[in-house]
Order: sequence, then structure tokens, then C-alpha cells
Amino acid sequence: MAPRLQRIASEAALAALHYSQSKRASYDDEAGGWVIIHDFPLPRGYNYSTTDVLILLPPSYPQTPPDWFYVDYNLRLANGQRPPHVFYGDTSYDPNRSMFRQEPPPTLQGWTACCLHIHEWRPATNPLSGHSLLSVCELIKKAFERWRR
Repeated sequence: MAPRLQRIASEAALAALHYSQSKRASYDDEAGGWVIIHDFPLPRGYNYSTTDVLILLPPSYPQTPPDWFYVDYNLRLANGQRPPHVFYGDTSYDPNRSMFRQEPPPTLQGWTACCLHIHEWRPATNPLSGHSLLSVCELIKKAFERWRR
């Protein structure tokens, strides 16, 4: 397995241990284009207690951070409103509009995009001592907490 794919597999497993209620993650073991953290816990204030989180990885990951993640299209706040920074438009994959050169998961149908603004990114050889999928998941967790207010 290529070093980049080994790193993605390791980071997905670590993220599952820390950010998945069921301790499960899936990843693209061919191109390293995506990771899914299954059963990501949501704070009170949403219509679900967990959601799967899809993170698209740029081809230059881990040097370049992801900037989008996706959640279930039906995710809403408990009051029925849409959380801010969640885009409920067409999420179908268009290679002409995407910064990703490899294909994401087979379909984005049923997912909705959420922006992730990472202003500082310093990966290290050891994912535990630098930015990694763990950092991304922590930002996502904080976004879910912030959006419910």
C-alpha cells in the first residue's frame, strides 16, 4: 500500500476511535479521495443523535487540508431549521467544478455539503503530533456545536 494510503487508513482508524459512536470508518483504499466517519455523535439540538460524515480529501492530502465535508441531506436542527453553513443544493459530483481530480465516493446523492474553513494547517509525520483527520473531526465537532445555537 502506498504511504499516503497507509496514512489515510491509520488516520481513519484513529478518527473512528475518537469520533464515531460505533467506532467505524470507511475510506477510499484506491485513490485516497474520501473518508467516512460513521455514526459521528451530534450534540443535542439536532433531529438525529448521530450522522455519517463524509470528508473529501484533496490529492495533495495531508499537505493540503480538506475544505468540505458532507452530512445526511435530511440533517436539521431540532426545530426543523437548516443549520448555517450547510448547503442543501445539488451535491452531485461535477468534475469540471471540483478541485478533486479523482472521483469521490460513487455518489453524493443523499449528502449535503458543509464548508470547513481551516485557516492553519501543519501536518507532521506522526498524525498525533500535527494536523490530521483528528484535527478535521474536532473542527467538525465544534461546528456542529456552534451551529445549533
